This record gives sequence, C-alpha cells and structure tokens, in this order.
Amino acid sequence: MFVFEMELEIDVSGEDLLNKNYSICVANKDGLIKGFKFDENLVKVLSSRYGQGMYRYKKSKKGKTNLKIRLYCVIIYYLFKSLNIKEEISLVLCRDFMGWEKEIKENLIFFLHNKLGLNLYKIYFDRLHPESNAHKYAYMMRIDTKDKMKDIYVKISLEEIEKWIKK
Repeated sequence: MFVFEMELEIDVSGEDLLNKNYSICVANKDGLIKGFKFDENLVKVLSSRYGQGMYRYKKSKKGKTNLKIRLYCVIIYYLFKSLNIKEEISLVLCRDFMGWEKEIKENLIFFLHNKLGLNLYKIYFDRLHPESNAHKYAYMMRIDTKDKMKDIYVKISLEEIEKWIKK
C-alpha cells in the first residue's frame, strides 16, 4: 500500500527576520496557503526584550541568529497548528538560513512531530521555484501594507511566541 504524503513548501520574504513586514509562508501547489507577517510593534518588543536579556539566547551574533532560528520555527509551528493537517507531510524549505539547516530541522521535528503529532516523511532544503505558492505569497504578504490578504494570515500573539523563547 502506498501512502501519498502532502508536500508543503516554506518560504520567507524580507531582509531580516527582526524587521517589520518580514513574512513566513507555508503553502502547497493545491492552494493551501497560510502565513505570518511581523509588524513593527512586534519587532520592537522582541528586539528590546532580547537586548534586555529576557530570552534564553546570549547577546552575541550567534545568540541573535539562534533567536531568529527559533522564532522562524515557532512561527512555522503556529502556521501548521492552524492548518490542522492529519496526513503524512514532506517539507521543502527555502535555503534562507544557510548553514543552520540542522538546527532548523531539529526545531521543526520538536514542534511539528513532538508537539503537534504530525507525521513528517521528509524535511529538506532547496531553492524554491519562483512560481511556487510559498515563494509568491511570502513576497505578496511582505508588500501587503493594507493587509488585504487577511484570510491567509495567522494571528500569533507576543505571549504565544514568548512561550518558546523566554528564559
């Protein structure tokens, strides 16, 4: 018996995760699309609290990168939580965090498999095709200054994010 898994792609758009309008999108080729966009207030609070030492990541270049990797994976966790997927999935992640693939994979296994109970068939990193839904919608979300794409945005509170990054 063959099990056909659902393949989902994950892409981001923006210069830096701790910049306003940075967006993260999960999508497949069949039109399933969910995303999150960092607003200016959220970025200010996260940056300020990181600078005050309120998070478990050291104030260093590596510590800040570890924080960004964790934030990226936390947002993906909440995006998948909103999707309520039951079937086996494969994830294709755009190579936006070169050199950090191992840490991302470990975080995603923790969040998606251990916490959400998703059956992860495969997680791999690749360059996404410019026509992929994840690539297109991540960009459209970033430039959507009037929030016209409300139906694909997932609301994630500061408290929900901090649950996974505070000391």
